[in-house]
Amino acid sequence: MTSPEIDYPRLSSAPESFGECFNIRIEGEESKHTLDSHEDRKSSVYNACNIPKPPPPPSKIYSKSITHDRGHGKSYRVPKETRDTWDKFFKDGYGADVHISTDNGSFILAHSTLLKIASPILGNLVQQSKVKNGIRCIKILRFPHDAVFIFICFLYSACYGERQMKKFVLPLLVLSHSYSVPSLRRVCTRLFEQDRLNPDNVIDGLQLGRNCDAPRLIVVCIRMIVRNFITISSSEGWEVMRRTSPTLEQELLQYVYDADSIT
Repeated sequence: MTSPEIDYPRLSSAPESFGECFNIRIEGEESKHTLDSHEDRKSSVYNACNIPKPPPPPSKIYSKSITHDRGHGKSYRVPKETRDTWDKFFKDGYGADVHISTDNGSFILAHSTLLKIASPILGNLVQQSKVKNGIRCIKILRFPHDAVFIFICFLYSACYGERQMKKFVLPLLVLSHSYSVPSLRRVCTRLFEQDRLNPDNVIDGLQLGRNCDAPRLIVVCIRMIVRNFITISSSEGWEVMRRTSPTLEQELLQYVYDADSIT
């Protein structure tokens, strides 16, 4: 099997919007890897009267220390020295046996053992790739090189620079879903909700949340649409959604109608 290629989501309207859907394509594979937009979901699945209020996000996104649940209600913090060691291990590329090619023609060094542990999907792709001079080569294309770099770095130490993470939050959200990295998906969802979500991009945010299996983002977007319907319904994002996804438009109109009927 040849190395994987991933299609970056096409932008749909305003600079803050991020497309109706995105495709994940692996060379030589059929369209079974195309993410389902769930358009066949009935509008009655969600009742606006019963849309739960999302729990408050953490007061501060963790970036200096990572807390892990040991079970039994206990937790521990990963020491900074340990995280620095894993960061250095990644950035120095010592003993790396995987080359990850990116869109700008360069590649990122990685270790197959860690990729297999951090992401079973990446692990399978690495396992199926060809070996040349002891190095396995895979491709992650149609994403910014820096976004791929941050993504791979996160797999090593679960650390990130908040400024860079915010800059590439959308491609990172897609990457986290594509390669099944729930911890990164949670971070991206919180950052997007806190820093980027607004009436101009909420429609695209809703569609991205559905495609990336991010239920909290879906709920937050629906609540914003219901509360700001007049403004959002006149946005460019709504017009694009009206043309490309009339089922979703009807679903949202039902939420608004149900909300008005109980006020």
